[in-house]
Amino acid sequence: MRPPVFEYHRRLLSAVLVALLLGCGRKSGDGGGGGVVTPPPPPTPTFRCTDSLVMVNKVALKCGAPLPGNVWQIDVVIGTPTTSTDIGGFAFDLLFDPTILEYVPDSARAGAMLYQDADTPLLIARISDPGRLVVGINRTSGAAGVQGIPGYDLIMSFSMKAVPGAEFDADPRHLAFDMNRFQALDSSAQAQPIPSITFSDQLLLSVQ
Repeated sequence: MRPPVFEYHRRLLSAVLVALLLGCGRKSGDGGGGGVVTPPPPPTPTFRCTDSLVMVNKVALKCGAPLPGNVWQIDVVIGTPTTSTDIGGFAFDLLFDPTILEYVPDSARAGAMLYQDADTPLLIARISDPGRLVVGINRTSGAAGVQGIPGYDLIMSFSMKAVPGAEFDADPRHLAFDMNRFQALDSSAQAQPIPSITFSDQLLLSVQ
């Protein structure tokens, strides 16, 4: 006698489960033999950068872009629109821990801010001693000063590399301005400081 509908469904479900179990126990292409599943390798630690919003009239470090080889492009930007309309240049020192960070030689580039009015600014960036990057950037002699405005807030950029095997802790001072050596300067022949523009630390570098 033909089994009831529920009995037929039960037998069909049992057959499907057996087929699934047999299929899961096989390795593809080895004729059904068993094998050890190799776990995936752990993730490779990567060099990371985080930052925060830049306030008006503040010069700050921002995460530019990650680059190959555990390198980050770091941007030096100013919060816009600036109060001053006569910015001629900037002079500052950046401090970093040389046991975990390296400055990438010749990576410094002037940004759009001081390129306004087709002027080509002069940029100098050099390591004066381990852990200190000295930067000077200014519009060429005779060029009028400019204002920091949206779209023209990038002062300069440079690149930092994580030292292989370096261990980072949660400390923004791994890369920071020397608060005793920074100035925004006007376009006068004497290059006078601009008091309304100050510098701020807010960058966090890590390896995770």
